[in-house]
Amino acid sequence: MSVIRDEIRAILREELAALLSERPGALPESIRIETSDDLNAFARRLVKRMSSRDFADKVKGGEIRFVLDRTAPAPPSSTGTDAKPGTAMLDKKLITEADLAGIGPGTLRVPQQARVTPLAKDRARRRGIRIKRVDA
Repeated sequence: MSVIRDEIRAILREELAALLSERPGALPESIRIETSDDLNAFARRLVKRMSSRDFADKVKGGEIRFVLDRTAPAPPSSTGTDAKPGTAMLDKKLITEADLAGIGPGTLRVPQQARVTPLAKDRARRRGIRIKRVDA
């Protein structure tokens, strides 16, 4: 079963890479946003860069894309009273394997109605992440 999953993952990676490369010259810019201050700093930089007509046209045309840097550890949860070190919260309806990239071992709290993909469950198990459903 693991061989089949690995093959499916490889196929998905290839297809996603092909989709992203359909835009010739697309330049992904990795950004890290962990806090509201990070988001505001990014917005200020973006507004400043938009004054360049060339940059604005590339963003509008899809030649420049922004992608979140998911290598950063998830910020500690501030929602809920039982948050402990090693506890993170994802407030999403669909939890995927990619969502777990920046989360270390411990407990991941998700909304009661959230769907967790099979690949996300596998990755959580391998990385020592316990998924706990909570009322949102």
